Amino acid sequence: MGLPINITPTYNLTVPSTGVTVKYRPFLIKEEKALLLAQQSEDSKVMVDTLKDTIKACVKDDLNTDTLATFDLEYIFTQLRAKSVGEIVELLLRCDTCTDEKAIAKVSIDLTTISVDKSADHIATIPLFDNVGIKMNYPTLDVIQKLQNVDNSDIDQVFDIVVTCIDYIYTDSEIFHAKEQSKDELIEFLNNLSSEQFLKIQKFFETMPRLKHQVAYTCPVCGTPHEKYLEGLNSFF
Repeated sequence: MGLPINITPTYNLTVPSTGVTVKYRPFLIKEEKALLLAQQSEDSKVMVDTLKDTIKACVKDDLNTDTLATFDLEYIFTQLRAKSVGEIVELLLRCDTCTDEKAIAKVSIDLTTISVDKSADHIATIPLFDNVGIKMNYPTLDVIQKLQNVDNSDIDQVFDIVVTCIDYIYTDSEIFHAKEQSKDELIEFLNNLSSEQFLKIQKFFETMPRLKHQVAYTCPVCGTPHEKYLEGLNSFF
């Protein structure tokens, strides 16, 4: 007779970018060990791949982690972490005005209260000129890593990132899917936009939804009150 196997509970969460509800289970010791080893490796690719693998293993519905927006992956992981290890995490936040080495406050955060912040003026379908517009995809975690190394003054690098995120270009009567166009054709399209039109595309990236949470704390040394917004997965763990 085989050993008894633990049966884990199932929970629901809503994927922020799509509004689709999926079922998931908490991650297990084997997945927690893999996450710890990935963190200790300090290799960003290993950490990203392990994060994706953990989400794939825990989400019971069909979910392509390679195409999910970064904020989707971050949100899903916080919910997994809350049900697997504990809903409360404690962070140490330093005072911005006090130089004393003891000027660090301990802040408790309930992971179940963390949400994806969506800007009211953010749009993914962007009108550009006449009857022509562009529909953008949210950058994946892999693209975000590339963005962090992009020199904003290098227009070729910026265009490469933008091209990666184009879903389609449309008119009143036609849709031109990016995957059916060559990279050179897409870059030529971008090159022929005015500065004002290209700024609309830049605004898409600047106003993208983000995993965001406001915290308030007081310096234990000087008593200065602080309010901060924590953004991104690294801020919470």
